Amino acid sequence: MKSIIFSVVFYLGLSYGNCTIGVASGSVTCDGRPLAFKTRDTSSWSLEYKVQTPSGYYAYAGNTSVGSSGVWFGLSEAGFGITQSAAYNLSGGWSGLTNSSMMNYSLELCSTVDDFEDILISTNSSGRSTAANYAVFDAYGGAAIFECAPHEYARYDTDSLGIATHGNFSYIGSSGRVGQNRMDRAYLLMIEAISGDSLDATFIAKHVISDLYLTGQDPYPLPWTGIFSGLPAGWIDTGPFRETQTICNANTHAAGIAQGVAIGENPENSVLWCIFASPVSSVLFPLFPAAYDEPPEGIGSSSAMFVACKAKYDSLFSHSSIDYWLDASYLFDSLGNGVLTYVPVIIDWAYDSVSTQLSAWTSSTPSTLDRADFQDEMTSLILAAYLSGTPLNIDEIPDIPSEICLSAYPNPFNSSCLIELSSTFDEDKEIFVIDIAGRISDKILLSAGSHTAHWTPTDATPSGLYLLQISAKKLISKRVSYIK
Repeated sequence: MKSIIFSVVFYLGLSYGNCTIGVASGSVTCDGRPLAFKTRDTSSWSLEYKVQTPSGYYAYAGNTSVGSSGVWFGLSEAGFGITQSAAYNLSGGWSGLTNSSMMNYSLELCSTVDDFEDILISTNSSGRSTAANYAVFDAYGGAAIFECAPHEYARYDTDSLGIATHGNFSYIGSSGRVGQNRMDRAYLLMIEAISGDSLDATFIAKHVISDLYLTGQDPYPLPWTGIFSGLPAGWIDTGPFRETQTICNANTHAAGIAQGVAIGENPENSVLWCIFASPVSSVLFPLFPAAYDEPPEGIGSSSAMFVACKAKYDSLFSHSSIDYWLDASYLFDSLGNGVLTYVPVIIDWAYDSVSTQLSAWTSSTPSTLDRADFQDEMTSLILAAYLSGTPLNIDEIPDIPSEICLSAYPNPFNSSCLIELSSTFDEDKEIFVIDIAGRISDKILLSAGSHTAHWTPTDATPSGLYLLQISAKKLISKRVSYIK
């Protein structure tokens, strides 16, 4: 076993930010796998991901600062996931486990949520340096958030809906609810996903950790071309202060989604979805703690994946004088261009591809080399699609004939469009209509043997750019513009 680092080293002078965390039990996710997420808000760009393999303990993957082993969110080969947010209304101690060393220690040793609580019980008297909240889950159905002070803690198991979120305060602390707006917003978005049976890592990536909503500032649905108070047309305020920051803001320099396993699955199939720079403009890539290896595109201070994500961050936050204003037109503009025309599709493809591989691994346990090879290939394909600005550059193992083309007429259209294929399928297929936020807006049946289908949007369907997509292992898609 070895310690693996794929690192990035940059610096940007921004004010200190805040983190939003959450956890979902596998009982409410659509794939049965628990999730924990975090936006890592920091002024530093000296960030990296590591796989650490302490002798005799569990290997784990996590986000750290360059040159440091301290983890700020992570996942172990035992299927134990943990994310963290600072609690500003708690005071830390002078000795004992710090916020990050608590996470390293628990990732090395814990296989259950109760194991994590045992660490807190055993250190209550001696004390900890912690002033933080921890979202944790395990491979056996456990999921909870813990608030930790030097000599006390509180445990909150996921609620009746199977979820829990937190900002930068603890209920066991003094008054002051820093991050309550972000915490509540994340919770409401997760409820929305549960109601539609769509809560999984893709929903967290596309709708929660990338969210830009503030009270009095709702840019959805995109494109946003209007004016918010005090801002230029088409710009979004991500907030300079702890109390008024969007979940995804200018200080969100990394993010992660720890995805565990369903009860009964091999915990070594747990995957950490890694994100560099701003979640709203970046893709995610998988890291398996049990692979004990790293994707080549993620190694070193000139990491190709980080450089690509950081470049889009710089374009997203490009205002000459206000570094926390976000250019909404870079995400999606009125002409149908922007990173959100392809980023959500790449995220969906990555998740689907990994899910397919995980299903195969349930019947045949892979070697560490198998995991590493798959991880390398996925990261390479994701990066290639991201750099090209189109998911169609993803070179997959085809199970749909590559000569099939999809077209739509008229395009743009204002009532109905005719969808045509250059060839047919031997069985019924569904054409998915995906909106700019990556959500499935509609489904159209394509009957076996048919070349054509029609999409007629409902009255409730907003104008905008949509992707018509037939997806298995080979992606066939077509952009269309609907104008009422």
